[in-house]
Amino acid sequence: MDEPGQFGVCLNNSQCRVISISAQVPLSWALPLYGYVMPFIVTVTLATNSFIVLVLSKKDLRTPTNYVLLAMALSELLTGLSCFPWLLYYYTFHGFETDQESGLPAFWCTMFPYMAFILPSIFHTIAIWLTVYLAVQRYIYICVPTLVHGYCTIRRSKQVILMICFTAVWIYAPDTFATYNRSLTEYDHKLNMRMKEFMISQKNKATGTIKLCVRMRTWFIGALGDDVYYFMVYGLHTIVDVKTDSDTKNNDNNNNKDHQNKKRELRVYRIKAGLSESKRVQGLKQNTRMLIVVILLFLVTEIPAALIFATHVGAVGLHIEAILKYYGLINKLLIVRNVLIVISYPFRFAIYCGMSQQFREVVQQMFTTKVYYYH
Repeated sequence: MDEPGQFGVCLNNSQCRVISISAQVPLSWALPLYGYVMPFIVTVTLATNSFIVLVLSKKDLRTPTNYVLLAMALSELLTGLSCFPWLLYYYTFHGFETDQESGLPAFWCTMFPYMAFILPSIFHTIAIWLTVYLAVQRYIYICVPTLVHGYCTIRRSKQVILMICFTAVWIYAPDTFATYNRSLTEYDHKLNMRMKEFMISQKNKATGTIKLCVRMRTWFIGALGDDVYYFMVYGLHTIVDVKTDSDTKNNDNNNNKDHQNKKRELRVYRIKAGLSESKRVQGLKQNTRMLIVVILLFLVTEIPAALIFATHVGAVGLHIEAILKYYGLINKLLIVRNVLIVISYPFRFAIYCGMSQQFREVVQQMFTTKVYYYH
């Protein structure tokens, strides 16, 4: 147990603050969406993406593009799994009631920022940039085919995937150096008056103590300063999100235009030569259509999510009064944003099965082999 009064000392020195999850995340919205909708989506994603990883790992499907799709499926799967334990504990199994009555247990207090923010953000950022790389790769295949052998190889895909993973970890690494969570136990008579109302609501009636989940500042953020740190980190995140969506949309538009041009050229060629399309051209067209749908699905969910996140950063960082009046609504929209991010993941399996003949053939072979083996 921590020494009584330790919280009062760090509070007076502005080195810590109490974490009030209910104030940050409105329970009226979080309970149904985080407690019931998200676990269902994550469970479905676990099944679909695990199957995608299994199929794309087959030797017949080892191509530069499929390596990117495989990494995307894995990163999306980890995005959901990394926050799954926290959502189950706090919302599905009503851990918030324990938090309100006697305080958050030490384990969950420590793991909360990692499971609720840092790890999901890292894996989601990886998925975002892999989608961008997928769009760039497809642009090279269609518009600059002379560069395919130099830039669209399995070795190059692996290098880019590793670089994206490293960059995503690097972007969120400052969060682990700036603050950390700690569970403190305090007695009533040591409480600061301005925190008394909050703490009484969490009082442990049996012992007369209060367990508080406190966010402690490290020397790093103390030396750098709050404003500089948060503008650097969250400003960078916002720029990355908006720039990523813009680049992906531009690449997608270019792919659509060039795909139409290729179709017109092929139509003229068939009329002149009287030849049918080769299997290679048919495969290229089929893959391009499938990847365009994948990228469009990404844009439909990510653009609203990026706008909500940018609004939140602008309201908090720039103290825009016109937006701060709706801060409660923005917190609710952040919940919707997180659901939007995850809800698109299971649809990728349907897209692959519906639009990729090679994917369907491998799936059929897997099931046929299993049926034959059991018989």
